[in-house]
Amino acid sequence: MAAEAGPQQGHRSEIPNPRARTPSPIRDVQAQSATLENLPLPAREFDFALNKVDVVYAEDEEVFRETAIRELVKVGFDRKNIHESENGLGALTHLAQLQAGGHEQHPLLVLLDVRMPGMDGKECALRIQELCIKKALRRVPFVVCISSIHRQVTVDEGKGNFQVVLPKPFTRDMVNEAVNRLRNWWTMGETRQMPAWKKFETTLIDVVAADEEPMCRYTSAFAFQQAGILAKATNEVDDVEELIDTLKADDGPECRPLIVLLGTAEWATDLSTYLDSAKGSGRREPFVVCTSVDSERISTSALVSHFHAFLPRSFSQADVKWCLELCRLWFLTRGDGKDAGEVPDDSDGEAEQLSEIDESEDESDDD
Repeated sequence: MAAEAGPQQGHRSEIPNPRARTPSPIRDVQAQSATLENLPLPAREFDFALNKVDVVYAEDEEVFRETAIRELVKVGFDRKNIHESENGLGALTHLAQLQAGGHEQHPLLVLLDVRMPGMDGKECALRIQELCIKKALRRVPFVVCISSIHRQVTVDEGKGNFQVVLPKPFTRDMVNEAVNRLRNWWTMGETRQMPAWKKFETTLIDVVAADEEPMCRYTSAFAFQQAGILAKATNEVDDVEELIDTLKADDGPECRPLIVLLGTAEWATDLSTYLDSAKGSGRREPFVVCTSVDSERISTSALVSHFHAFLPRSFSQADVKWCLELCRLWFLTRGDGKDAGEVPDDSDGEAEQLSEIDESEDESDDD
């Protein structure tokens, strides 16, 4: 079932679609984990053979999936060990099934196309990392992104919860390079820090409320404080120059989200110009929310490309919560996990509160 209506998503960056309910495959993995928690972890075979590696492959284009599987078989993977699906939900189902099956002494490889209907590769990889954080996986997978944007095998991709990014389409040499990365991960633990391991809690978010109208600034800032943002973490500015100066002076850590609530939409062009010029400067990139639009008409505006999310002029706490979920998905699927700090094993943090709401819905709601 599609998630309930909320503010329209922006086009500045690809953000997974928020889900108001926990997808059933996540519950399947957690239920499987509960039944296996008393079993010892499988012994690890370091000198693994590719024909013993279990593969979960999610790709919605059947022609490309068939072509890619032929390349995988050519380098040594066994066709019967490759489990296909058309989106991330299907990949999570296979992941759940392989927690107590398959070749447990050998690696589990997950290949995800970055763009898929239902659940794309970015969200699926985030879900997998969230399961890792909760120690809900008996077999932790090596997750590879397949992206048409890239032209070579990339390790420090920095924009998702993937150990490696493969170009689309990929060649046999590219697969062999990815296999070498898989081997190093399996035998020596070599991997990049995943952005999902950063903490996302409302008490760790900084907010800049920018609007020329004092009452509008106060209203938007107060609405986010009601959602858990600390008052001391909120700053108000009344013109675009002050907004840009505030961002220039920002020295907050990258592991702490920064949200700009922009009430004067006309300032978006100047803000976007500054943000483009500031890339690589080490300053935090803010999540930009437009708080002064008719959400049903925003798609007709030329300013749509400058925002990550939109709130109508009169928005509710439900709208704010939805906006924070968009921010969470954006924040935890980009960058890396540096300075993320320790994540408690039994954390009931904001991520779980926002994304895992109702455990009792009909299974058909997740399709």
